[in-house]
Amino acid sequence: MDMDILSLLLTLLVASLGAFVFTKIKVPAGAFLGAMLFVAFFNGLTDAAFIPVASTPYIRIFSGALIGSRMKKSDVIEMRTIVFPAVLLVFGMLILNLSLGYGIFRLTGLDLMTALLGSAPGGIQDMALIADALGAESAQIALLQTVRLLAVLSIHPVLLRAYVKRRSRRNPKPDIQPGEAVITGSLKGAPAPRTKLSVRENLRVNLPSFALTVVFAAAGGFLLNMTPLPAGSMVGAMLATVIMTIFLKPAYVPNKVRAIVMTCAGALIGSGIGADKLVQLKEIIVPAIILVLVLLAANFIFGILIHKITKLDLTTAMFGSAAGGLTDMALIADALGADSPKVAVLQLLRLICVITLFPTVIKLFSTFV
Repeated sequence: MDMDILSLLLTLLVASLGAFVFTKIKVPAGAFLGAMLFVAFFNGLTDAAFIPVASTPYIRIFSGALIGSRMKKSDVIEMRTIVFPAVLLVFGMLILNLSLGYGIFRLTGLDLMTALLGSAPGGIQDMALIADALGAESAQIALLQTVRLLAVLSIHPVLLRAYVKRRSRRNPKPDIQPGEAVITGSLKGAPAPRTKLSVRENLRVNLPSFALTVVFAAAGGFLLNMTPLPAGSMVGAMLATVIMTIFLKPAYVPNKVRAIVMTCAGALIGSGIGADKLVQLKEIIVPAIILVLVLLAANFIFGILIHKITKLDLTTAMFGSAAGGLTDMALIADALGADSPKVAVLQLLRLICVITLFPTVIKLFSTFV
């Protein structure tokens, strides 16, 4: 027990160091990525990283509260605008999964079922369990899914920010015409910035809202955590905070708490990447490279197409179509200024369809090929 506590403290220390370094050098979503990569490196060297499994729902609940607190009443009405993007995304992902899996099967030594399930954009644990049920190589699939997730979480935000910046320079916004109002807030019509409060005053003013947000998030998170819904604790917390905003008062999560949540979420992912997975990586290096390159390219294609066809903003479309984890992509999207609630809903719909629909389609596909 004492060793577990020591390992936990060391893991949190390493995660905090990584979050601090990456935030200082202005890496996109630095708190999350720094914590994840530093803890993964620490675990690969020592095999001592430790985040209690029991803490996962709590991290997801605070993540859901963080995302839900970004949502306003007007955003709920706009949610209907993501139905069509979600349909496009699911069918596009399914076609990509079958094509990519078959291509990996033909080009490498992996069997067809392993290649198909290994390239499916689902969760690591979910795909490994499905693979076990279908008789595929669950260990190899777990490794492929781990590489896919790590690459998407670490490379995707950097590429996306560079792409959006370059696109903004190429297509600058038009100058403000005479008679138009200048928008100084984050939203049109936003109130003028208030005088900055001290830390103590800010805590006194917003503590009741934060406490109520935690209560609502915990209630919703634990309720949906008892269901088979993917990342139910996060989804429940997000929905509960949105309900609070609509019917009671705006949900609130302090910026300091946001940084802590992202650091803990990164540490949780990084602690699952050990030396054993790094050693086994050489067995699937070629399929993994193909998988990562194709998924990164496909993400940009899907994101641009969804943006063009549905008019969803580009950054939100990119993160919504990324083959990452629901919690992770929503947190990174939130840090980079995308519409994180819409990203979370898109990611949730993708995960539900991958887990419920893809295994049946893959089994039928492998039978006929």
